[in-house]
Amino acid sequence: MFNSKMALRGVVTAVLRGPDGKIKQKQVTNNLITDQGDDFAKSAIYSGAYSGWGMKLGTASTAASKSGAGSFVAVGDYVSGSNKALDDSTPKELSAKVCQFRRLYAAGEGTSNTINRVSIVDNTTGGGEGDATGTFAIAVFAAQIAKGANDTLTITWNCTFTGA
Repeated sequence: MFNSKMALRGVVTAVLRGPDGKIKQKQVTNNLITDQGDDFAKSAIYSGAYSGWGMKLGTASTAASKSGAGSFVAVGDYVSGSNKALDDSTPKELSAKVCQFRRLYAAGEGTSNTINRVSIVDNTTGGGEGDATGTFAIAVFAAQIAKGANDTLTITWNCTFTGA
């Protein structure tokens, strides 16, 4: 009998730039694939599952979790205007085992002085999520990101499929 386990891990990079294009803040953190995200990944192997997907920003600093309150950007901590589709070039394959998701939040998009988390979701509807049903992955930053109205924020999310 042959047993194989697949795992998925990710690294999220957030780069905040001022109106002059200079980097104001950069953070790198690990993500957590939610229980629902595990199901999404299994489905994606057989379909074009990422059509209509996007990212949402949140203000809560609740620890990331596979399920429950830490597994999604809730209505109460959703950053207004941050429900944006993934950039046109993503998701894309970086290598045989790495898939990249990316979103550039332009000036005026997702503006908040208290950005603490980001999620990849299967929708771009306005507002936070009521639960983790639509959340593929969640990441919580080590330090708050203060995105001003004239700043840009690029979220780059590299997900690596691993075997054990």
